[in-house]
Amino acid sequence: MILPLIRLDRIVDWLQDRIDVRGAVSFLLGNLRNPIPKHANFLYTFGSIALFIFGLQAITGALMMVYYKPTVKEAYDSVQYIHETVPFGWLIRQIHVWGANLMVFVVFVHLVKTYFYGAYKKPREITWMFGVVLFGIVLGFGFTGYLLPWDQLAFWATTVGTEAPGSMPVIGPMTRELMRGQAEVGEATLGRFYVVHVFLLPALFVGAVSVHLFLIRYLGTSPLSRTDEPEPTKEEIGKAGGTPFWPNHVIKEGIACYVLLGVILTLAVFVPLMPGAPADPFSTPEGIKPEWYFLPMFQLLKYLPEPIAVGLPGLVGLLIFLLPLLDRSPERHPSRRPVAVWLGIGFLAVTLGLGVLGELSETTHSLFGQTYHFDSKGIPHAVADSGEAVE
Repeated sequence: MILPLIRLDRIVDWLQDRIDVRGAVSFLLGNLRNPIPKHANFLYTFGSIALFIFGLQAITGALMMVYYKPTVKEAYDSVQYIHETVPFGWLIRQIHVWGANLMVFVVFVHLVKTYFYGAYKKPREITWMFGVVLFGIVLGFGFTGYLLPWDQLAFWATTVGTEAPGSMPVIGPMTRELMRGQAEVGEATLGRFYVVHVFLLPALFVGAVSVHLFLIRYLGTSPLSRTDEPEPTKEEIGKAGGTPFWPNHVIKEGIACYVLLGVILTLAVFVPLMPGAPADPFSTPEGIKPEWYFLPMFQLLKYLPEPIAVGLPGLVGLLIFLLPLLDRSPERHPSRRPVAVWLGIGFLAVTLGLGVLGELSETTHSLFGQTYHFDSKGIPHAVADSGEAVE
């Protein structure tokens, strides 16, 4: 046991002669022990939870890559093989599928929390911008990964999703062709989505999250004081009831990740999300819908002309990205930002409303003894005993 320690010490000495290793380690440990404000509750663990889920996605995705075959003829069968033949393959894929859904939710909640606490304001504007970019990358993971099982709903949802940008003037047709790689969704589309999903997006995510984490540790956790007031020092944070990031807050993050792992495993075992029938380009199924996190944008297409409906989410995304530059108020505390808070609540309500309407559209449900059919716009129509809608 002594010999390896001696060799390790020699390695450290050798590095120390060339690089200030001990100084770097001391600086890192000192930074990790910096106190964070008292108001940093469990909502402040969602960033670490998202990073934890990404780790799960990377591990389970790499394991599935061993068996998955990204071709039109073999993709569906390879997914079935993972489920039915590979030892614990079903569990690995279910963790991956549920992890993808929960990652979108967690990153969204993290952004919402940051907005309501005003943590995007000076000097953390760049941190917010990288956070918005990360959310866009996570949505990209969902969009590209949805097609890979090559089942019927995924195929047709991708067809609709790649057709929508084609309505934009000038760049629309070029964007659609770039996404598909051919006139219709097919072999080239599957290959492109696979490469983007397993190589390009992970590289972008790692790069963006590295900068994001560095800025968080460098600038510290945002206080609730005004931006035109000096930020509290480490001593002031400690006196005000703040606790060290390490180990106090790290333990809190560990608890949150542990609970989330239990949730993912429970959903994977008891609520498996299985692929549908194999993709059939010649048979269009009824009620084509994307994943839940794209439902608001999908539903918007039914109310507005396509160029507007396609461009509006992009414009909203740009405004959210530039929010720190647009919001000039120095206030951070939610109670002192009523307009911003109500705007945020309104945005969430509209987004949730569109999502609910999208989920209800083209379905039939019984409410209070009466059967209703919800049309494509989510408007309910009473259904007579004959099964026909009552005008």
